[in-house]
Amino acid sequence: MRVLGLVPEVLLLFAGAFLFCWTPFFVLHILRARCQVCHIPPALMSAVTWLGYANSALNPVIYTIFNTEFRKFFKKFLHLP
Repeated sequence: MRVLGLVPEVLLLFAGAFLFCWTPFFVLHILRARCQVCHIPPALMSAVTWLGYANSALNPVIYTIFNTEFRKFFKKFLHLP
């Protein structure tokens, strides 16, 4: 029963991580398309793109924290005690 109780929190965490990582990317792309005089530095565009990519790296971390079966498999896969 404990596992089912965590489902809303885990889904909220996934959604929060997704929004945190991808919102800057979409905001800057919309701003760049709508504002002709706005200059967005290429380094900033690159940074927000990589922040979005980082969301994919966060997903296994979130799974590992909240899912004991996934954690056991991950430890076995990495040959950890």
